[in-house]
Amino acid sequence: MQFVADLHIHSKYSRATSGKMDLENLYKWAQMKGIKVMATGDFTHPIWFKELRSKLEPAEYGLFKLKPEIEKTLIDEVPESCRADMRFMLTSEVSSIYTALGKGRRVHNLIAVPSFEIAEKINKKLSAVGNLMSDGRPILGLPSDKLAEIVFTVSNEAVLVPAHVWTPYFSVFGSMSGFDSLEECFGKWTDKIFAIETGLSCYDGETEILTDDGWKKVSKVGNYDKICTLNPETNEVEFQNSLKIHSYKYKGKMYRLKTKRIDLLVTPNHKLFYSHCDFRKPLKFSLKEAELSFNKSKCFKKDGIWIGKDEDYFTLPTVYPRHGSKYYSGRRVKNEKKIPIESWLKFFGLWIAEGWVTGGGKDGSYSVCLANKDRGLILEMKGILESFGYNVFWNKKEMGVIRVRNYQLFSYLEKFGKAADKFVPLEVKSLSPRLLNIFFEYYIEGDGHVYGRNGKGLSATTISVRLRNDLQEVALKLGMSAYYKLHNKKGHPFKSPGQKYNKIYKQSADSWVIYFIRHNIHTVLPSTVNKAGRIEAWVDFDDKVYCVTVPNHVVYVRRNGIPVWCGNSDPAMNFRLSALDKVTLISNSDSHSLPRIGREANVFDTDLSYTAIFDAVRKKDPKKFLYTIEFFPEEGKYHFDGHADCYVSFSPEETRKHNGICPKCGRKVTVGVLNRVEKLADRKVGYVPKKHIPYKNLVSLDKIIADAMGVSETSVKVQHEYLKLIYALGNELKILLKTPIQEIAKISTLKIAEGVLRIREGKLKIVPGYDGEYGKIKIFNEKKLEEAVSVKVNQD
Repeated sequence: MQFVADLHIHSKYSRATSGKMDLENLYKWAQMKGIKVMATGDFTHPIWFKELRSKLEPAEYGLFKLKPEIEKTLIDEVPESCRADMRFMLTSEVSSIYTALGKGRRVHNLIAVPSFEIAEKINKKLSAVGNLMSDGRPILGLPSDKLAEIVFTVSNEAVLVPAHVWTPYFSVFGSMSGFDSLEECFGKWTDKIFAIETGLSCYDGETEILTDDGWKKVSKVGNYDKICTLNPETNEVEFQNSLKIHSYKYKGKMYRLKTKRIDLLVTPNHKLFYSHCDFRKPLKFSLKEAELSFNKSKCFKKDGIWIGKDEDYFTLPTVYPRHGSKYYSGRRVKNEKKIPIESWLKFFGLWIAEGWVTGGGKDGSYSVCLANKDRGLILEMKGILESFGYNVFWNKKEMGVIRVRNYQLFSYLEKFGKAADKFVPLEVKSLSPRLLNIFFEYYIEGDGHVYGRNGKGLSATTISVRLRNDLQEVALKLGMSAYYKLHNKKGHPFKSPGQKYNKIYKQSADSWVIYFIRHNIHTVLPSTVNKAGRIEAWVDFDDKVYCVTVPNHVVYVRRNGIPVWCGNSDPAMNFRLSALDKVTLISNSDSHSLPRIGREANVFDTDLSYTAIFDAVRKKDPKKFLYTIEFFPEEGKYHFDGHADCYVSFSPEETRKHNGICPKCGRKVTVGVLNRVEKLADRKVGYVPKKHIPYKNLVSLDKIIADAMGVSETSVKVQHEYLKLIYALGNELKILLKTPIQEIAKISTLKIAEGVLRIREGKLKIVPGYDGEYGKIKIFNEKKLEEAVSVKVNQD
């Protein structure tokens, strides 16, 4: 089952924590937030431990639930739309303050256990070290390696996770009191540490990416889009949700590669998907940085294996035509009609190329028309339409034109518009290669052209931009690739088919020729570059760059009509440290108040048990550990360097420029997370390990509402709107991640709906946090916002 887990919070017995952080309130708020498994926090505190033991009972292995008599008194306080079974896991955080390797250390570690018996044994050993009653998060003079020894000696099932690992003052990698590696901190127990808790490369703007809604410029892709990706293990084409959308200003050199079959402009650290050219061995494709590929032989991949759906029938939808009688103004019902799929695809393929509809006007007349000079093909279409049960009209005076007068068929085909509006619908593009090939063959019979001395060249011509784009997608799914070029400009003369084919008409739009390529390994050799219009070079660039992150890490992109498989981006700071490849990154809220639980969390698809959860984490299994939920790293209190008292905030570069000194008071600035990452990193920005758990960045719903209303998050207006939304639509995480924008707009305001959409798309401004000051999020900053919102919601 799929569920959300927040495995690090604090109870009311922790310092600076709300007095409402008790089991009863956690039970209610977990459901309102959408959390299935909630940490108890602070099991090391004697009073809290006693309360946990008295109010919880065992559920699935290692998990607990409220006793029925307590739950019964609370269930009516949970909105019905949010109600769900929830579980607790026994956890606690320990603060270790000690000296090691000649330096003072302050490290926080999270402990999880599957039973009260194990928790009690750990508590007994820790109580011999320090006072557990003093704080829900006990402060002990116990080195992290000694803490690990106690935990793992008590039980092999216990888990220890370094908490919020980049916080400057209290973490394993903190700039003020941390270590440079896990080994330095945990010594011989390092192998037992399989997870750490986080706390937290691109294309130019002309590059497009293939989505389930067609080709889009990367800058226009949203989190609701499914991205066309390639599974490198199976070579299968898969459409996946984007996990993260990136855009930022970039000034510097860009890698430019332009040949007849490749057109790329990417940042130097961007991953290309190619194989080295060694024709004695099978090609082995992998992701490599653009700067490492310069002036080297390389083979690019342009095809993939599409599975698709096998259907037996196509269904024409139910329609309600008007009665033909002048004495009755009502409508009739024409029930849906099932048509054998192969016959339909033959007709539809040729109709998209050569067909049109007429009528729909005030006189009520309508017809479906099809034209082709090939008499045999027209006779075949006539037979197919008659097999559907239609009467076919064929006026032999009009050469090669047939007509059908059927309102149901007309009503379906009318949406494809005129020649410049034609497209391939999703229900056709989703079909298996076997069925897609039928559609494609008959489309080519209409608008296709065979060329070349051996007759193996294949192209097609259309004036529809949307159809041009769809044919590229169809080609990919048929194991080919396709690129296009401008054929003729708008206004170009052409001859019409039919009886009056000698009459000259003018094109109503630009026409495009699409070239279909069956051989889809494109080789780039240094000896041929910079010849015949080919380019491989470093070019100056000063503009925004964009990319997406997807689970498969390989996306289908095009530039100037030329598609190719290429890499995606993932800027997670932790990926820059190769030493962290062996551990799994988890994310938790570390919440001290009810509204902040679940702001960071983990999404699993496993059995519901302690063992299943940590097995998924330990194995870094992306099928069972789906992704983490995190707030934007810039929002953290220590992202940038700085000195809060003097209102000085520095990027790492500015800190180096000022030698780490505050220019106002002359004291050292607090070095933040980003600076510390850069110091420890052994990889460049944008590196993505082969095996990692994806993540999604979110902003809490109350912050979105507050920014939309221009008031504080704690205002009564915000709380009222928050409750209105969850009572109507369900829990908060569902609203932020899955609820259609139109539904949010119906319940709330257009501006709040737009705010959710912008968070999904990563379109917000953040002033980075520094020296204990949270980063400031600004979602809305444009003029005439309501007009923009209205357009966006209507489009959705």
